[in-house]
Amino acid sequence: MPLGRLADRVPRRSVAGWGLLAWSLCTGVGGLAVSFWVFFALRVGVGIGEASYSPATGSLISDLYPAERRSRATALFTLGFPIGTLLAFLTAGPIADGLDNWRAPFLIAMFPGILLAFVVLRIREPRRGAQDGTAGIAVATHTEAASAARPSAVRSVLRIRSVWGLIVAFAGYNFAAYAVGTFVTPVLQRYFGLSLTEAGAAGGLVLGASGLVGLLVAGPVLDRARARSGVRRDLVAVICLAAAAVFALVGLSAGRDGVVVFVAFMGLSYLFGIVFLAVYVPAAADVVPAERRSTALGVIVAAGLFIGGAGGPISVGVLSDVLRSDAVGVSDTGALADGLHTAMLVLVPLAFLVAAAGMLFALRAGRADAARLTRAA
Repeated sequence: MPLGRLADRVPRRSVAGWGLLAWSLCTGVGGLAVSFWVFFALRVGVGIGEASYSPATGSLISDLYPAERRSRATALFTLGFPIGTLLAFLTAGPIADGLDNWRAPFLIAMFPGILLAFVVLRIREPRRGAQDGTAGIAVATHTEAASAARPSAVRSVLRIRSVWGLIVAFAGYNFAAYAVGTFVTPVLQRYFGLSLTEAGAAGGLVLGASGLVGLLVAGPVLDRARARSGVRRDLVAVICLAAAAVFALVGLSAGRDGVVVFVAFMGLSYLFGIVFLAVYVPAAADVVPAERRSTALGVIVAAGLFIGGAGGPISVGVLSDVLRSDAVGVSDTGALADGLHTAMLVLVPLAFLVAAAGMLFALRAGRADAARLTRAA
């Protein structure tokens, strides 16, 4: 949230670029950590660096593209996530195995980030509100920009009802996505019996390849829906999140001999779920004034990461341990696998349904909020 407010005061490329440099350095130095707490602190540094990126870049995209093209632009921007995930799943395991050293992938991953940080620092900074078609929304003076960073900026954002729907949707989506991202490899190893390299390749299909396809399709579809109305675009997101819940339920219901079913349907779940990432920035831009968009995105992302990004893996882990301890007549290895698999089966589809409900609320409140913004301009 503070980094979102900062991005409403200073050039957004600076916030994004220096954040990228910081998290890349923390990633590489993490590979040199000599204790758990040093490694933990460096991973916190990675998280702080990453936190700078979404609020600043989401606001930039909103000022670089008109409303009817923002979903496609956001989807193309977000392709970095599944591409990076796919590369990580396909390479980290083999690198660690080949060099017999878990530290190597961290060190290797640092260098592209450092180079790209300097590229980001040189991108064009558009005028705030440049694509909104009205000077009333744009931030025209330093005084207006500074006012966006006052404590009242967060309160004013939280008065927009549809923002609350986006917060719930982001939290639900992140709960499911982070739980799957954290535990898909252990599930493939423990429950389905795959090796680390095999599990990494299968996890790459679930999280990387399917996410890539989902975003490539989502952008044009969402923009066509937005050309008719913001409600139709948001309705597509609601349907996709509900479908993600159904596909996750089917995939996680597969037995130990159903690894193909698991990978196929979890891939479909991730494909439909990731559509949300192409929606939330344009949806926020439709209802939040330009001078508060980084703050709004900071609030949405912060809540989504705190509730969902942290809550998803922790909740699945806790429930997995509870279910494991209740297992009777099962080996420790089998109980561990069954507990984790069942925890995912219960919580991941439920989280996607919560995300769909939040998006539905944002849809219902969004029309009035967008009309209010237009009148204010």
